[in-house]
Formats: sequence, C-alpha cells, structure tokens
Amino acid sequence: METIKATVENIGDKYFIKIKTRVDEISIPMSEDKPNEVKSAFNKIITRIKAGEFQIELDKVGEELFSQVANEYLIQLNREIHEIHGEMKRYGLVNGVAAP
Repeated sequence: METIKATVENIGDKYFIKIKTRVDEISIPMSEDKPNEVKSAFNKIITRIKAGEFQIELDKVGEELFSQVANEYLIQLNREIHEIHGEMKRYGLVNGVAAP
C-alpha cells in the first residue's frame, strides 16, 4: 500500500492539511468553515482511491495544536479510505477490478 505524505501549513492565521499526490495537491482547511473546499478535497481523495488503496501520513507531527489535530484527523481519514476502498472494490469501482 502506498503512503502519501501530508503537511500542516499555515498562511497568516489559516491552517490547512496539504496532501501531495503524484497528480494533484489536496488542501483541507482546518481553521475555517469552508464546506465547498472540503467537498472538493474529498472528491479528489475518492478519485485517488479508484487508482488503489493508500494511506496518508503526516510528514512531521509537532507539539502544536494544529499538528496534533491534523494527525488525529488523518488517522480517522485513513480508516475511512480503507473502508471506502473496500466498498468501491466490492462494486467494481476500483480501476482494474471487475464487480462479481
């Protein structure tokens, strides 16, 4: 299973989880309520799941609050990625896998 690195970035007083895939950069806002940006990020993640299962790992977990929150967020997101990949595989929605 591939591991994709993520970082916590801040621009001014705004914090984001930045996930760098081979094709795209996915940005999840942490300090603002931006439902459209979150939806866009999750659409990109679902598209990536079609190519194969993966996990996201925070590059460096620091002691600061947003780093700790991002780490916990990614732990939960990895669980969801695993479950969604299994469901997509079951229904033949993963590239190269036919439905039974």
